[in-house]
Amino acid sequence: MAGRVLNALLMLAGLTLYHLRLAALVRWLGRNHTKVLLYHECADTETPFTAELNCTTPPALFGAHLDYLARHYNVISVEELVAGRTLPGAVAITFDDGYRSVYTGALPALRQRGMPATVYLIADVVDNRALVWVNELNWLLRTPGGDATRLAARQLGLPEDSPAAAIVDHCRVHYNPEMVGDLLARLRALPASEPPTDRLYLNAADIAEMAAARITFGNHTVTHPNLERLDEQAQAREIGDAQHMLSSRFSLIASLAYPFGHHGATTAAIARQLGLVSVAEVGGLNRRSEPGRIGRVHLSGEGLPELFARMEVVEPIKGLLRDLRRPAPRRASA
Repeated sequence: MAGRVLNALLMLAGLTLYHLRLAALVRWLGRNHTKVLLYHECADTETPFTAELNCTTPPALFGAHLDYLARHYNVISVEELVAGRTLPGAVAITFDDGYRSVYTGALPALRQRGMPATVYLIADVVDNRALVWVNELNWLLRTPGGDATRLAARQLGLPEDSPAAAIVDHCRVHYNPEMVGDLLARLRALPASEPPTDRLYLNAADIAEMAAARITFGNHTVTHPNLERLDEQAQAREIGDAQHMLSSRFSLIASLAYPFGHHGATTAAIARQLGLVSVAEVGGLNRRSEPGRIGRVHLSGEGLPELFARMEVVEPIKGLLRDLRRPAPRRASA
């Protein structure tokens, strides 16, 4: 509750500054903190796979975002950010999950403007070999009849009238591979058509064309779990196996994006042990002293005033407050 109130107050402050024509001053004050944007799907409308996941940006709006960035920022790559090759007012663009709509909806706009971006891929679903559990669960819960939501709610101990979005969110927060697998198996047994899977995610040909257009690719685990809910060995498998599966087929940057932004106390250390030099979060403030920790501004359908507010006010201040709450590093004893 407190988090939602803070977010609303910061958004109001950011919008007020924008409409008072103080955006240029705010951008100048924050020019030394590189901004990194996080998108997911770039499509005109949500589908049952992505409904209410707050992850859909229409291509026309995405193009407007890029034009705003071109006017007011220096667009750089994630690799330049991690290497410390930044400029005042730098911003980088990222996408999580590897939806094919990034190829159809976002790539033309990026290519037209000559802008780089990074897409974090889920290893299991490249070439549409499978569905990410979140997408499949969302689709199954939204099949006609309502039986799926009632069955899922009963199995998870939730009220029977729980909406699909609440069930998906419960599974994210309380993630357990066995729990999710068992739930999906039960829902698949209900009378329904098979979900189409042939066009939801990027395939190898898409990735090759994107790589030729200044798009790089990173690691988003094998199955998109909540890493915070896994032990260290399971986290290492999700990260390490994804790196092996993806790097054997594609050129990757040494960067991991946390699914949902969730991670455990040792996740970053595990990633470093596996050869990854940066980890991308959801939220957070980018500091030159921590180039391997990438804080990102999550976006979906925000207009330009909201884009400014989230980039320059909401996420920077929330990131600063979060850093102030972090425990100070312990000094080694003499």
